[in-house]
Amino acid sequence: MSKLLKNIDNIIFDLGGVILEIDLDMIKKGFMSLGFNDLESSFETFKHNQIFEKFERGQIEPQVMRNEIRKASPNPFSDKEFEKVWNSVIINYPKENIQLLKDLHGKYTTFLLSNTNEIHYDFYTKMLSQEFGIEKLDLLFNKAYYSHTSGMRKPNPKFFELVLNENSLKPENTLFIDDFEENIEAAKLLGIKTIHLTGFNLADTLGTVNK
Repeated sequence: MSKLLKNIDNIIFDLGGVILEIDLDMIKKGFMSLGFNDLESSFETFKHNQIFEKFERGQIEPQVMRNEIRKASPNPFSDKEFEKVWNSVIINYPKENIQLLKDLHGKYTTFLLSNTNEIHYDFYTKMLSQEFGIEKLDLLFNKAYYSHTSGMRKPNPKFFELVLNENSLKPENTLFIDDFEENIEAAKLLGIKTIHLTGFNLADTLGTVNK
């Protein structure tokens, strides 16, 4: 058993940058292809208006989000063009990560806790089905929690508490793995053990999972 899993009964995984390989530079390049030459200013506006956060919390529909982006764009673009750019951040599922989740399932109580959105969900769900014959991510965990269906997103402590309380988990026996430091710090404040994954090396980090 990996030393990192000592005294651990439950594991909560982030998705992007942990299980699913992503490249944030791709979406920046994609937005530039849509005509957003001043990315810093544009993204600051979207942050101020909370367009992305509202979309991740499921508070606005995909079409509303797309139209809000269109308003700020100097060039017109179709829904299809936008979704290609929006999904370009998603690269692939490494085979070793999918195998790791299969190995862990049944030996530990596992959960997914992801800041995501409807468009990305549809895209990476289809990718999982096509590449591994797995209908949806939920099948690899005891339960999956998505921000766009839960109405909350990390680092909101209530999102973590939802997982803990619904499943009667003890924080001291629970491990949370994420690639964003602010999410790690939020989990620590609740007494959850953490791994801040910085190199997208989940399988190598956890090592053997025999229990």
